[in-house]
Amino acid sequence: MNIYIGVDPGGSSGAIAWIWVKGNNITERGFMEFSKNTLWEWYDELKGLSLWFSNAIIENVHSMPGQGVSSAMKFGINVGHIEMALTAAQIPFTKVTPQKWMSFFGMKKEKTETKTEWKKRLREKLQQLMPDLKVTNNNADAFLIAYYNWKTNT
Repeated sequence: MNIYIGVDPGGSSGAIAWIWVKGNNITERGFMEFSKNTLWEWYDELKGLSLWFSNAIIENVHSMPGQGVSSAMKFGINVGHIEMALTAAQIPFTKVTPQKWMSFFGMKKEKTETKTEWKKRLREKLQQLMPDLKVTNNNADAFLIAYYNWKTNT
């Protein structure tokens, strides 16, 4: 059994998602929101996952023009915490741009599309892939990255 981890480091809405895969099937899934868990809980969960073959993909993003100083700082702190927790848990990771993992699913944000519309399309894509998963704005990106990790690293 293999575990594939996806990390959406977003500021207040960031999350870690993982899927357990046996053969060609997802057998279990898990998810942790950064805002609802402590650093110790992240590390403890990742350490448990590291007992199985696992790897992670972190969305390689950066602060954006117009983003507030506080949210940019929170975002940077999340990225550092994530990298350190994965390193301490001895889980190898790579970084992938949003454009790369999104293009794997044939998706691209349209210039006229609002953030709400775009997030809805991402949720719908995940719902197609995992119909029994309760999909939310907070878990969609992380689970899509985990799925991308599985499909590109098997």
